[in-house]
Amino acid sequence: MNKKNLEILTNIIGGVESGGQIYGKRRYEAYAGKKANSPNENTCTLGWAQNYGNRGRKLCQMILSADPAAFRKADTAGIEKKLGTDWEATGWSPSAKEKAALIAIITTDAGKKCQDDLFVEQAKGYIKNAKAYGVTGTAAQMMWAEIEHLGGLGPVKRIFGRAAKPYTPDSIFASLKLDQNDKSNNNQVGDKIYQSRHECCVAWIKKYVTAGSSSGSGDAKLTETQVRKKILAIMQGWVGLSRSAGTHKVIIDTYNGFKPLPRGYAVTYKDAYCATTVSAAGIAAGMTDIVPRECGCGEMIKLFQRMGRWMERDDYVPDIADVIFYDWGDSGVGDNTGEPEHVGMIETVERGIMTVIEGNTNGGVVGRRTIAINARYIRGFGIPDYASKATASEPAPEPTPTPAPQPEPEPEDTGSAGAPSRTPKWVGQVTATTLNVRNWAGTEYPNIKSWPQLAAGNLVDVCDSIKAVDGDKWYFVRIAGKIYGFVHSDYIKRV
Repeated sequence: MNKKNLEILTNIIGGVESGGQIYGKRRYEAYAGKKANSPNENTCTLGWAQNYGNRGRKLCQMILSADPAAFRKADTAGIEKKLGTDWEATGWSPSAKEKAALIAIITTDAGKKCQDDLFVEQAKGYIKNAKAYGVTGTAAQMMWAEIEHLGGLGPVKRIFGRAAKPYTPDSIFASLKLDQNDKSNNNQVGDKIYQSRHECCVAWIKKYVTAGSSSGSGDAKLTETQVRKKILAIMQGWVGLSRSAGTHKVIIDTYNGFKPLPRGYAVTYKDAYCATTVSAAGIAAGMTDIVPRECGCGEMIKLFQRMGRWMERDDYVPDIADVIFYDWGDSGVGDNTGEPEHVGMIETVERGIMTVIEGNTNGGVVGRRTIAINARYIRGFGIPDYASKATASEPAPEPTPTPAPQPEPEPEDTGSAGAPSRTPKWVGQVTATTLNVRNWAGTEYPNIKSWPQLAAGNLVDVCDSIKAVDGDKWYFVRIAGKIYGFVHSDYIKRV
């Protein structure tokens, strides 16, 4: 973590430990006596970072070493003699005179500097522990440091162990709140008494660390593809979570933890949660401005429509992290405009087949589905504006030599496993009486719904050429300037 971010972390901890939840405020004079903060604390706590027991003693030793004269001038109660004693083991409870001397010592110029230096030393240790656990992003490392400073190494590992990956302030906060489900005590790091503290940390990290960065790490710049993969990784990390095991609660808590709640409704653990899963991924990724929050499929479609990011077209070939909606009442005839019942996020698109990650699949599990492009039951697509979150350009393709002028060839057989080109190359004419227009190259794939067949003499724009599994060549064509599909090459001639 660089110097700037260490200063931000210092301001955050100062604000939540002794600064009245005011960012950057450090109460150098802060003092808490024996058991003032917790019944388990049997000696005093010193300084803005709340240095308990022997950590407070270490602070005093640092001040004595840094400026002996200033220390001894402020020491009117023999504190120097206490520095060789274990404050925690002996349960030292300073008298009023000793308290006054301690405050005078820690508020000298040397005392203030040593308080800052001691925290930076601790923070570096926290970050080292976070890295050892596999936490890499600056924002997540700051959350780790805040939690470890509050409760120690064991609790922070517990919180991160159940937090959704990739770690973000929101996914970590959702994991913290799960502590509130344990009613046996009220002193775990995620309990209600600490909630406002953690909320401040999340808000300040987003404001001072991740502003202008879609990564949430404060360090990396992401291309649009990387932005898409970021939110997709969250969905992938949730695969296998289930209602029966109660492991899906992290999704529900992430959704409910982001206020205000859409339509004022808090999702319960028993509710269907497919739309909630997509929304929670947007929250965890820090993308609520482009991934609308909703627990209902129909309402989510309305939000995408208001954003101008709704795709109704039957032949649309989605990209990863696009949002797909289903209508199980689809008759398969004409355009599907029915009421949606389910939603998921596109994971892959290969050879006309989409893999989708969906919350609340059969049995209430986060699972995967494979479905053909333009298949029955597809209601449409929400297309979040991931490009608006990109902070870096996609890598430039390798330069290719400019070929010598020659007659325009037909497009080559690409055998592409991804989406074919939509750029028209030449105009073709149908030679068959009727020609099926399919959603991928091969007779095993269904006809598209919006333009299932062409007639003899129809003109099409030929955009790409694909080899089917059996080796036959198929053209990817554009019909009427807006509809795309695949036709067998034997029945198209150049005009």
